[in-house]
Parts: sequence; C-alpha cells; structure tokens
Amino acid sequence: MESYILNDVEYDFKPLEIFIPDPDYKADEKELQKSIEKNKAIIARARESRKRHLEKL
Repeated sequence: MESYILNDVEYDFKPLEIFIPDPDYKADEKELQKSIEKNKAIIARARESRKRHLEKL
C-alpha cells in the first residue's frame, strides 16, 4: 500500500483491526464526569473567545 505525508506526519493506510472490549469492563464514572466537565469548560472558553473576537470586528 502507498503511504502519504500530511503536515510532516507519514500515514500508512492499513486495514482496521476490530477490537472487542471485555464485556465486564466498567468505566470509572467519577473520572468520566471530570473529563466531561473539563471538556465543557474548554468549549465554553473557546466560544467566549470567539464571541469577543467577533465583537471586535
């Protein structure tokens, strides 16, 4: 297969591997909630920054 370079990163197109997770796996709910809250804060800051930028125009 051919490989391609984009932004100095070389990509080889390989077939996808199917991953079957352990059926007994449980996510850490506290860590998941912290991650969700952190992502919401990042998105809110980005939206606020964009809003201030557009107001300057």
